[in-house]
Amino acid sequence: MNDVEEHYRNIAGYFSETLCITWCQGLTLDEVAGVFGSGLDTGLRYNVAEAENAGFEAREEAGGVACSAIAGQLGPWVVVVEPEYGDTGSGHEILRELSAKDGRALNVYSGINSHSLDYYRDARPLTTLQFLEWGEEPFHRQGDQPHLLDELIGNFSGERAADFRAFALAVAERLTGVRLTHDWLFSKHRWLQWEDWD
Repeated sequence: MNDVEEHYRNIAGYFSETLCITWCQGLTLDEVAGVFGSGLDTGLRYNVAEAENAGFEAREEAGGVACSAIAGQLGPWVVVVEPEYGDTGSGHEILRELSAKDGRALNVYSGINSHSLDYYRDARPLTTLQFLEWGEEPFHRQGDQPHLLDELIGNFSGERAADFRAFALAVAERLTGVRLTHDWLFSKHRWLQWEDWD
């Protein structure tokens, strides 16, 4: 494992059940918040741990499933990190909307039974990689250019979800040119909250 993957193995270690991180280039922070269904800026600023706690509290108060995230600038990208059990950023409609204005959007999702990396440009899926834990090939490819990332993923030799998480986040760094760090995760960023009654 190289140093970049080791860095992201440490980052991914914070997320137990679910990891869902979305990058967007081309929209403002307010516009990204709107795509996620979050209302006007409340002025609340949380780090990822505080956002997780606030999301659980809001869910109990509302009686539904309160969805929560932090969103902030990282270089030219807006990054949205959903704490435990979040998966909104992995939705294809969300990624289409995030990338619609001559933009790009990227999502890394890893849950209990599903692990994927989705890369969109101009509201189109350039490539979608689904990690197959038990297949002969590690990835199922889809999208307009399903083999776009073959050069980046050709040396993947992992077999577990933890391997995919570290590797996919390293690929995301190559595509975005920005590094997600512990300092960023545990700094204060805009809190997004929305309700998902499903």
